[in-house]
Amino acid sequence: MSVQPDSFRSRRGAFTLIELLVVIAIIAVLIALLLPAVQSAREAARRIQCVNNMKQLGLALHNYHDATLSFPAAMQGGFPGNAYFSYTGYAHILPYVEQGNAYNTFNFSLNSFSEGVGYFGWSLPGNSTGFQLQFSMFLCPSNRAVSEVGATVGSGAAAYTVEAGKVAVTDYVFNAGAARYPSPGYVDGNLLGPVGFNTATKIADITDGTSNTMIMGESAGGSARNKFRATDVGANRKCIPMATPLTYTAGTVYYENIMFMAYGRARAWGTDKKVVGGLVSRTVDAIGYPYKPNDCAYDSYTDTPDVPGVAIPAAGSQLPNFRSAHPGMINATFSDGSVRGIKDTISMPTYMGLSTMKAGEVLSADSY
Repeated sequence: MSVQPDSFRSRRGAFTLIELLVVIAIIAVLIALLLPAVQSAREAARRIQCVNNMKQLGLALHNYHDATLSFPAAMQGGFPGNAYFSYTGYAHILPYVEQGNAYNTFNFSLNSFSEGVGYFGWSLPGNSTGFQLQFSMFLCPSNRAVSEVGATVGSGAAAYTVEAGKVAVTDYVFNAGAARYPSPGYVDGNLLGPVGFNTATKIADITDGTSNTMIMGESAGGSARNKFRATDVGANRKCIPMATPLTYTAGTVYYENIMFMAYGRARAWGTDKKVVGGLVSRTVDAIGYPYKPNDCAYDSYTDTPDVPGVAIPAAGSQLPNFRSAHPGMINATFSDGSVRGIKDTISMPTYMGLSTMKAGEVLSADSY
């Protein structure tokens, strides 16, 4: 039997350059095929956590209702008919999300006063600790982990600036329905949602049914997520770059939902920046025109007539819409505590019907 030389055996044991390139190409194809699946799995996990956050907030709202016999207002106190309020609903539900110590950092007796009316208590230095307490439960993991903005709060000698990343923010906002004004006593009262300004809604008030009425929805904050904002109304609504200065105040514009800020206009950040956002969303714009989920967001401008009984213009308060970091849909907490996904393709009458609490719409579960 012949024996092959050692040199021949060593040559047969090596890979050629072509073979190596083929193997590398196969591995690259496999990675390209697997990467979307991995990313999809990660997004699915983040969405599950987001849904869990919203379920916990729904439970907190019901526990608050059990204790006080009504759901909290998104903002309460202050002057009737304008943007100046005292405290937000987020501060009041803290004990019901196991944040009693954080709740105790707020001094709810602090207020600025004018004409015997208390307002802006949230902004005073005595509440600066609470103003900066961030909780992961209020943030969607598909979005960002901390605030992207700072804020200058208080006024005069009491003014102070909170640096970027240390302002408490949220990705989950209250549902004010499809009314032009988010406060009771104004026009379109039958189109209100469960939580607006100076509301005290009881479960019995939600005659459309708690399983058919949103109480909270996603409204993703942060300028990285919101590169555009809405301007004009109705069929003329369009999206413009977020940084574009506002019509009523100067400064580069940033977007964020500042959780404990009971104020319905842009908030100063230093001397040359403004932060817009909101704690309440609607399914219509200021004139009642349908406002789709995941459209670009308005900045909040919530001034309303001083007296609900006076004649009011066609245009109401300006509020943002519901938006998410999840492709093609938003999550919403319903008034029965359940959390369901709503697709961008939902019909607008159905979407608006889910946001109102006593408009009498007939909705089926298979319509969204």
